[in-house]
Formats: sequence, C-alpha cells, structure tokens
Amino acid sequence: MPSSTRRAVGVIVLATVVAGINGWASPAPIATSRARQGTALDTNAITPEMIAAGRRIFHGKGGCSACHGMNLEGGPVAPTLKQHSWKDAKDGDLGAIFYVDTHGVTGTVMVAHPGGISDAEATNVAAYIWSVSHRGTKP
Repeated sequence: MPSSTRRAVGVIVLATVVAGINGWASPAPIATSRARQGTALDTNAITPEMIAAGRRIFHGKGGCSACHGMNLEGGPVAPTLKQHSWKDAKDGDLGAIFYVDTHGVTGTVMVAHPGGISDAEATNVAAYIWSVSHRGTKP
C-alpha cells in the first residue's frame, strides 16, 4: 500500500477512534470544533507515516520549531514538548495536544492552526509530539 494511502487510512482510523470516544453520532474527521481538551485517544492508531508527516509539518509549514525548538526542548517563548509536567495539554494526552494545535492557548503566542495547518495536519503534528514525549521517538 502506498505511504499516502497508509497515511490517509491512519487519519481515518484516528478520526474514527475520536468519534467513538467522544460519542459522536458518526465518524467525523478529527477536524471539528467538537474536539475537547483532555480527550484520551487510542495512541495505538498512530502510524510511523503519521509521525513522519507530523515531523515535517512541525519543522516546516507549522513553524512550531521556531518556538518549541528543533528538538522540542522549548525556550524562552514556549515550553518543552518532551516528557514534562504538561500545563496546557492536560497530561500530554494525544487529544489534549490536538486541542492545543487546533485551538491555541489564550494569553500566549500559541495560535490555533499555526502556519495555517489543516486539522488533518494538526492530527499528524499531535501524533508526532505525543510520540516524542511518550515513546521517546527521535525529534
């Protein structure tokens, strides 16, 4: 199966998991305003392709590394995204990270959809950040 197909299937699987957890009537894309901070997702749905796509977006289009650092170490403007005591993305849950990616953090420079990323791209960024902070994936 081509990697673009596997990536699309991964996004659909993750969206279906979100839909089931949140009790939505039908499997809707993760990209909805109904996403809630702190929603636990099935992290087993994260694929290597999603992580690679998230890494590219984080270090490219999303511009995330400008504030969070090339190795997700944080800096004067933004916190580390490695394993730590999470403040805005409650407990570092995948759903909470996605929520921050898509809603921003009031009173900070963290905006919703940084760099104009789509919700599907935010899904991959969240998968990348979660994998680095919880599985030790290389930034």
